[in-house]
Amino acid sequence: MKEDFESKIEEFKKILEILPTNNKENRKKKIDYIASEELSNNNMIEKIRKEMDFRASKLDKIPENPDIKKIEEEIEKCSIANEWNIYNTSYEKMHLDYYLYQIHRYYKDDLDSLNDCIRKILESFNKVGISLKKEDFDYNYYVSLYLDRIINNASEEDLAKTFEELYWKFPEIIKTIEVSFKNIYLKYEKKIDKYYESRHNEYLKQHKDSDLDDLKLILSLKLKNLKDKDPYLLFHKILNKEYLIADFNPADIEKKKQAYFKENCYSKNNLSKLNQILFEYNIILRYNYLLQDMKELLTNKDTLKNSKANALKEIDKIEKEVEKLNKVQTPKHSLFKKKKKVDEKWLFNYKENLTKLIDLYNEFDKQSFNDLVYNRLSQDSKILDVLKFISFNYLYFINKTKEHEDGLTIEIISDRYEEFKRNVNSSEFTLLNNVALLDDKPMKEIIVNKCSLDNITLTTEQVDIDNIEKTMKEIDILVQNENIIDSGLLVDDIKFYLEVKKDQG
Repeated sequence: MKEDFESKIEEFKKILEILPTNNKENRKKKIDYIASEELSNNNMIEKIRKEMDFRASKLDKIPENPDIKKIEEEIEKCSIANEWNIYNTSYEKMHLDYYLYQIHRYYKDDLDSLNDCIRKILESFNKVGISLKKEDFDYNYYVSLYLDRIINNASEEDLAKTFEELYWKFPEIIKTIEVSFKNIYLKYEKKIDKYYESRHNEYLKQHKDSDLDDLKLILSLKLKNLKDKDPYLLFHKILNKEYLIADFNPADIEKKKQAYFKENCYSKNNLSKLNQILFEYNIILRYNYLLQDMKELLTNKDTLKNSKANALKEIDKIEKEVEKLNKVQTPKHSLFKKKKKVDEKWLFNYKENLTKLIDLYNEFDKQSFNDLVYNRLSQDSKILDVLKFISFNYLYFINKTKEHEDGLTIEIISDRYEEFKRNVNSSEFTLLNNVALLDDKPMKEIIVNKCSLDNITLTTEQVDIDNIEKTMKEIDILVQNENIIDSGLLVDDIKFYLEVKKDQG
């Protein structure tokens, strides 16, 4: 239509040049001809505009696929299997590791979030059949007083006023709340373990342990296939500039095919193989700092024996000291009696032991993880086993990531953890599932040689840590191009749509 319109304009120009204007009548005829042509052209422009709007509107009307949300909901239901996975303890299953870590960042400038976090911890205990009361928080009078306010649903205004008063009397209140919850967990640990064991046994009456894991993997692969080829999602990836329409220029696509695949060897199957091996190897590179630390732990696995038990012994010693100090009820020594003067020596001893206890509980978190390594992993564990193990231990991931890269906010690290967890637990793997962590193999060379056997052209330089993201991006363009074709979308239609929207401003 555009070409027809341009041809008509050229024809008009030629005719206009030869029309006579030597008298009034001819000049009027020329003016009438121009007016007639203008009307005709305006009608054609309006027709073209309507056609453009119609073609563009077809893409605007692409619906979201409701099956995607349904499958996501089904996958979420499978998360109940986390309650009996072997890679963590009831402490992690209750999400206490996550909630208690959040307390560190809330109390300084966000008391409402701190209180909400405490409520979630209380609810976690409720879910496993333990309703906490003021008396459970016996480390410190001020802590028990504040928790009693929260347990009894005091208003945020009342909590803010109470916290302000208590904080100046006892600045260690937040740290003491943390160790109080850890102490309470240990006190009820056996009961909590039985709760999860009971739920697990109930599930096993009609299912096998592997049923939910298998179902989750099937659903995750189905979801990925739907999302990969969904026209709505693909179209909006380009609209949101995750990809540029220029990325899918046919000549450039062909160059990429020739660069990575031997002559006449390009196929969706080979493309999928290359994409998968790059994805898996990039996981190894990206999380190498975690894998190296786990290598060291597994290499020295025997030294981890009884690590949790030994840490508990140290905690028990200091807790007894704190309990003794808390039992002092004379006005002379009690921190908790209303009086004009506090025994400074008593107060010093109390705070000193409390500080030791806080440090010991932090060490206990570390040694609990080491105990799991000792009991759940072996020196033959595959890379995937180790990655799955890490994915269920939030604190380990957080602490090691902070050590590896300074300056990251907890929000960024938590987002990385969630991405890591999804990648590790929602995909099929070949390389990661067949190579032991302690295997000392030249991975790059093995990958390149295997690709060569599949008629794929890949160099060790292309999978270097500095180059692999570029390589993955180029392969991803080929993958997305195939997805667009499978979705029924046409690159030319999307290009046309973008040009229309650009013209419309």
